[in-house]
Amino acid sequence: MPWQLAITISIIAITATSLVQRHHSQKSLVPPSFPPALAYLLGVAPLGIVAGLLLPHHVQWTPWLIFLLVLIAATGAFANWFGFRAIKHLPVTRYQLIGQFKTIIIIGLGWVVLGETLSPQQLVSACFLLAAAFLAASAPVVKIDGAARTNMRTTAIVLAIAAGVFAAISLVGEKAALGHMDIGAYLIFGYSAQTLGMLILAAKDVNKQTIHQLTKPEVSWAAMMGLANGFGGVMYVVALVGSDNISLISAITAIGLPLLALGAYVILKEKEHQKLLWASLALGFIGLLIGAWN
Repeated sequence: MPWQLAITISIIAITATSLVQRHHSQKSLVPPSFPPALAYLLGVAPLGIVAGLLLPHHVQWTPWLIFLLVLIAATGAFANWFGFRAIKHLPVTRYQLIGQFKTIIIIGLGWVVLGETLSPQQLVSACFLLAAAFLAASAPVVKIDGAARTNMRTTAIVLAIAAGVFAAISLVGEKAALGHMDIGAYLIFGYSAQTLGMLILAAKDVNKQTIHQLTKPEVSWAAMMGLANGFGGVMYVVALVGSDNISLISAITAIGLPLLALGAYVILKEKEHQKLLWASLALGFIGLLIGAWN
């Protein structure tokens, strides 16, 4: 599969995941560590294992690879935990805007750690995509109940920034781990490691009360979130390996923010300024075309 098609599918799937996550977070009564852990246990890990077994799955085991898998598991767990807590209190577009901070970190780490840089053409694409992201998120947001949201909770903003930092480290670690294993092996061992990390993190919140809060709707929403996230993750890894440039892939994923803004308006009824929304979508698609054109 061409990596351009894979990243496009991944962006759509991850956008759907964010919408499901935002909707579910408004109703969830369980500790915020539970939904991400359930999503990985019921959706991401099973999809990763099935897809991995269908692909070649060779591993070159080394102490460095084991360290990378532990790093991915730990940082991925904290990124998802902090992210679920933050998105509960921030409109989804604003949350994703703050999350774009991780793109800068990924490009920096990709350059310093992995020796990856952007070509002039890819840099232009990244500028278009990031401009689209900031333009979409600059639209005034109205709460679902119609009351104006003029202040964002400081705690939620800090959590969103922390989630972006941990996610950036996890994604760069993922790219480094792929140098020691093929796609199939990473989908099996990498996703299993992340799932284990989230289960360990969620274990701190397990007690009789929280177990009783795990209703069937809670589990169903988490599973739905996990399946969408897992499918998007598989396509992301395919695109990452195909392009062999995490900086480029991270820049292209910025198109997800304008698409998310549109989804939040249509599905979640989070109002956005329509002119800014459509302008951001136009910039985003131009950037996507520039970045994907060979």
